[in-house]
Amino acid sequence: MASPHPQPVGTVAHPPKRYRLPGIEREGIAQLSLLETALWPLQGGTLATHAFETTYAYATRVGRKQATVTVRAALGLQPIDELVLWGLLGATLSWKDPDPVLLATPYWLLKHLGLATGGSQYAELRDSLLRLAVASYQNTGFYNPETQEHEFTAFQFLSMFLPTVGGVGETVDNERCWRIEWNPAFFRFCRASGGNMLFDLDLYRALTPASRRLFLKLKDRFWRSKRVFLNVDDLTSSGLGFSASRPLRKRKYDLTNCIGELLEHQVIELGKGQTHPKELFLKRGKGSYVVVFYEGEYFRRPTAERAIRQKNAIADDPLHEPLRNIGVDGPAIRRLLQHHGRGIVQRWVRITEAALHEQPKGFAGFRVSPAAFLIDGIQNKRTPPDWFHAHEKRQEKRRWEHEHAAAVHDDSQLRRSYEQECAAALQSYLESVEGRAKYEQTIEPLRALYQVTEPHRVEGAAHEAAVARLARLDFHFPDYAAWALTKGVSRNLQVA
Repeated sequence: MASPHPQPVGTVAHPPKRYRLPGIEREGIAQLSLLETALWPLQGGTLATHAFETTYAYATRVGRKQATVTVRAALGLQPIDELVLWGLLGATLSWKDPDPVLLATPYWLLKHLGLATGGSQYAELRDSLLRLAVASYQNTGFYNPETQEHEFTAFQFLSMFLPTVGGVGETVDNERCWRIEWNPAFFRFCRASGGNMLFDLDLYRALTPASRRLFLKLKDRFWRSKRVFLNVDDLTSSGLGFSASRPLRKRKYDLTNCIGELLEHQVIELGKGQTHPKELFLKRGKGSYVVVFYEGEYFRRPTAERAIRQKNAIADDPLHEPLRNIGVDGPAIRRLLQHHGRGIVQRWVRITEAALHEQPKGFAGFRVSPAAFLIDGIQNKRTPPDWFHAHEKRQEKRRWEHEHAAAVHDDSQLRRSYEQECAAALQSYLESVEGRAKYEQTIEPLRALYQVTEPHRVEGAAHEAAVARLARLDFHFPDYAAWALTKGVSRNLQVA
């Protein structure tokens, strides 16, 4: 018998009870194993080593083990990046039969994340996606929800493909669709049963970065117990990303502020007879504290029907705006999204956008209209035209040439700086006590040599030879690759 309340198009079926929420406007989805530790220090930015390492303990049938997590981010990470990561992951997984590709305009992406949509926000979103695209995650004890085993795992989060004005590179086109492709392994981990956690993205966004991490950590743990005990030192440094060099008493103070935030939103509550967040801390020994968290009213609210996208499911779809821009009317958009997979619709949106904006070689033009071209391709399940494959190859070649030219230019400037610093350091060495002594020892036999071989320029030849010998044998300066890393160069150098 059919359900008396059919599920609106674009909504998801109810998730397992563990993740059910009251009706929310926006949802985020986090990968559970990644919540064990902070992805990056809370202050954000780049690190000297371009890597952040943390640890956590987990239980196995042979006892407790320790996992080491290493996040490598050449461009560093910022607190907003986790909002972008979990928010866009939620946007991708919230639709029926999700595809590991999110195709949407940057306006839709910002709107879904609950962020402002001014001009600078497009650049901030692009920078955040770039930082996430070049970041990688490694875990020596990652719990794989597919195999249900702890494994040594390494993967990246996503790749980004942003159209440029005219398809010639350089200036990103903010009016067209941006394409985000999730790493296949990461996407499977997030889709697998027991591998993800759904949360209220609006509440998450309203919190400070440290409180956001604590909110997700507690949401996962309150499913198992209504009272959670956590070691303060480990929670603040590895779990929330406060600097480990910061004294424990100051980290306790910061944690108390986070607790105050979560109390305001009823995510947690004080214990019986307690009147202040400080009473949640228990001293276990000298310099050793445990903090106890009690599940708040937020998690005990009656579970309502999921309100997300039910009133206007089609208009909220990230593909709605691109299809309207191509010229597809409302009823046709509804039919396409109801009766065809997201993958094929996204593919033909890309093909039609390329034909509209980039004047690809080989495209003969629209016989009727862009909308008719797109609908025909989707309904008849046509393969992408040959000109589209050739066009994408040309675009990829142009991107590579542009990036390579920029890399060569940047590298030549960097090498000049290297040579200048090396020369300055060598001059400082020659003027030092040790350098002058080495120089005098080296130049005397060279004078005798050049008195015979080059009598017309003895002093100049001997000086050049002595400096070259000292630079080669006694003077120490990092080689170019090591020096470039100290300057924060994150890409592979293209010029030998």
